[in-house]
Amino acid sequence: MKPKISFLIATKDRGDIIRDTIDSLITQKNPSWEAIIVDDHGTDNTEAIINSYEDERLRYYKLSDAHGMGASCARNFASMHANSSIVAILDSDDICYPNRVDVTSETFDKNSNADVFYANFDIWEESSGVIRDRKTPYTEFNLEKLKENNFIPHPTVAMKKEVLQNNPYNSYFKLVEDYELMTRLAVSGKKFISSPEKILKYRISESNISIGKDKKEYLENYSQMARKIRGWKIEISDPAQKLYGLEEIE
Repeated sequence: MKPKISFLIATKDRGDIIRDTIDSLITQKNPSWEAIIVDDHGTDNTEAIINSYEDERLRYYKLSDAHGMGASCARNFASMHANSSIVAILDSDDICYPNRVDVTSETFDKNSNADVFYANFDIWEESSGVIRDRKTPYTEFNLEKLKENNFIPHPTVAMKKEVLQNNPYNSYFKLVEDYELMTRLAVSGKKFISSPEKILKYRISESNISIGKDKKEYLENYSQMARKIRGWKIEISDPAQKLYGLEEIE
């Protein structure tokens, strides 16, 4: 029987924390899932960790040079090996709540014409142990709002496999690749559905608390490029912050 959900996990040298992510799948209330873990040219012991589970639902691949480099290429590659008709994004440092498979699959079952799903989530400040609401409020889909603010939490996104395979991530975008994809799907007429239920705990670690001025400039440039591709002319005070959710980590 095909799994309800195929999780696409792009990873690189996350052997020290990926077990937390995998454990959160193992403890799902609904066991009908699989995870395609694609190692993006990592050099640590991730493969050994995945193999130690001896769980057929976990499938590990190394991303070859022929298939590119980066999270976008890894996710595109993973979708090619998915058995479910629904693929879900899972970053290799985040934690799924036990309801993720159920909430995602049941929402698609109730909305058979939907293409893309997203939900609410918590912020986990790893150093302090604090778990809190995100600062950007949960927002039902609205294209006009999406033009100004990337309110779709990509770590919670799931979509029909054929949607992603026909509209793969653009690997040119080294940053805000999620915003580029979501806006591309939105303007093409894909139907978005969402749930206010929290299905994930988003990890904020010491390594991503400070992004620096240079990265902010890159974020702004890439986000403005995505807008120009869509033909949008919208000015906001801090594009990098609004389009990448940086208010969560500053």
